[in-house]
Amino acid sequence: MIFKQFRYEPLSQASYLIGCARAKEAFVVDPIADLSPDFYVLEAADLGLSIKGVLETHVHADFVSCARELAEMNGCPRYLGERARGYVRYDFAPLGDGDVLELGQVRVKVIATPGHTPEHVAYLLTDSARGDDPWCVLTGDSLFLGDVGRPDLLVGDTELDIMDEAQRAESQWRSIREKLFTLPDHVEVYPNHYGGSTCGGVNMSGKPSSTIWFEKQHNLALAQEGLAAFAAFLRETAKPFPDDYTRIESINLGLRAAEPVS
Repeated sequence: MIFKQFRYEPLSQASYLIGCARAKEAFVVDPIADLSPDFYVLEAADLGLSIKGVLETHVHADFVSCARELAEMNGCPRYLGERARGYVRYDFAPLGDGDVLELGQVRVKVIATPGHTPEHVAYLLTDSARGDDPWCVLTGDSLFLGDVGRPDLLVGDTELDIMDEAQRAESQWRSIREKLFTLPDHVEVYPNHYGGSTCGGVNMSGKPSSTIWFEKQHNLALAQEGLAAFAAFLRETAKPFPDDYTRIESINLGLRAAEPVS
């Protein structure tokens, strides 16, 4: 498996390239427009890979995505959790819980993890050339290092906000405890954000990766005793909202066009 993490430090954001050297194919996960679609194309080309799919863990609220542009450039599907149907205003390839995408000898299993957003999914990666044990999981804005994704970034539209903050907090609790924390302890955790991001609380670590075992032992948000304490902890330790997040989310929902990059 070819695996690259791209860190955009101004927003403490991480995007990913997953590839199979034998198949000469790649997926890009959560691409950010600040780096540009060309950046990902060139990174793949440098490794001798062609991009066969663009995956997103969810509709982002703190950065403008370039997933649609990147998919169009490469003539490949743009994937998103199936609960985004009727929520976003563009076509995409829907992914359901348990779906598996294959990239040569790399398997990408979809895990539905609603909470931060209703359509949120995580991606569990297995390199079958090395064995059948999963290697790592891309957790998006569900499980962070030391914290979790905030459940209060609502659009403010009654049609689009299909889950309120309380429902999202409960879903986040269950998604992590009942799904991600049931993965093998050795599985590495690679989130969409780290450190200074405003998509989590004040306890986010600046380290860009962890393991399921370490987060089960030391994640402060998930150490809370029960759902009510968990929801209260998230409110008490929340950072300020991301700058201009309603405009950014509306762009990523397809409700308005992105401004040209100067």
